[in-house]
Amino acid sequence: MQSRRRFIAAAAGTALLARRAHAAEDIVIGYHGPLTGPASWVGLGGRDGALMAIGEINAAGGVNGRRVRMIAYDDAGKASEAETVARKMIESDKVFAILGGGLSNVAIVVGGEAQRGSTPYLNGSAASPKIIDAKSRWVFNGATIDIRDIAENDIDFIGDYLKVKKVAVMNGADEFSQTLADNVVRGIKDRFGVETLTQQRYNPGDTDFSSQLLAVRRSAPEHVLMFGLYVEAARAVKQARELGIRTPVKGDTSMMNSGFLTVAGPAAEGVVVDYVPPYFNGNAAPAMVEFEARYKKRYPSYPVDRPNYVDVYNYGTMYALAEGMKRAGTDLTGRSLVLALETFKDWQAHSTWPGAVDVIHPLTFTDSHAGNRRLSYFRVTKGRFEPIADFKAPIPSTRFPANDTLSW
Repeated sequence: MQSRRRFIAAAAGTALLARRAHAAEDIVIGYHGPLTGPASWVGLGGRDGALMAIGEINAAGGVNGRRVRMIAYDDAGKASEAETVARKMIESDKVFAILGGGLSNVAIVVGGEAQRGSTPYLNGSAASPKIIDAKSRWVFNGATIDIRDIAENDIDFIGDYLKVKKVAVMNGADEFSQTLADNVVRGIKDRFGVETLTQQRYNPGDTDFSSQLLAVRRSAPEHVLMFGLYVEAARAVKQARELGIRTPVKGDTSMMNSGFLTVAGPAAEGVVVDYVPPYFNGNAAPAMVEFEARYKKRYPSYPVDRPNYVDVYNYGTMYALAEGMKRAGTDLTGRSLVLALETFKDWQAHSTWPGAVDVIHPLTFTDSHAGNRRLSYFRVTKGRFEPIADFKAPIPSTRFPANDTLSW
């Protein structure tokens, strides 16, 4: 009997030590993004924003007493590289969860691998509908926004705020810009009766927009809607003003970049642009002032165009991941994290992590796992992007295909 008691006591002690050892282990998070190449500003921004959040989380005691550690990989913005990277994180590194800071074509692939490997995946930056339409219980959109919701927000803004009835459209030929432009054109006509007088297209890298702009001028619109990457859009706006076109311009999320102000110069004044985070660099909002001060302290040699929106996205998305792990409790599993994330309702980081700053919109992981569905709107005023305070787009309620069935 005594030997049996000694055996039970020894077993209990071993189990206690194992639990303590487990509690002391780091929680390893995988990260992917283009860390080299032309889109490296996306991957580096996402990585650095997440690392800043991890530093704050660990300084506050970690997640249920465990430190968080991140392993970052370069996917080069290529789907083939992403597949290799995802399998390495899941099969070799055995990461607990993956944080995405990459492009849409890559996020689609990593989401598929996460589903096959039963590993939670938080997409922090990509916008393709194919990411959450894969109907995976393991895949979430964090601070980013689905392109369909960008269109829904824009339709409301154009119809309810601008209140125009005749517009001209200029859009890039890239898939994102073309798809967004087509969705908005269709939506403003169906919902508000807005007529598109002309829709002009240009290619990435173009420098001369005179033919498109002359077609716009001939159509005599009340407003020009522009969809495209900031460099080409800035050149087009500048040339429009040089041609004497004074028609107001509304741009899209891809134009929200300090480089737009630099390239367009004084021609940018008055241009309205939408953006996913609630604040832009240099805004006087206390949260953004605090975020930029912390960022500068952590990264004193950061480039002039940083922190960018991907820094902001993944700072907030990393806090959401940490909150999910905290809610899942000490017996942490991938499945318990998924279930915990699904309890989020208008969650903001400072509500449960007092040391965090709220630089993303509140997150609600709906039954399609789309965490954020809101946009913010800004107007260039005296050479700066200033928030438009008198408009708040209603949160889209459109159901996505993923709402029907999410599978483990």
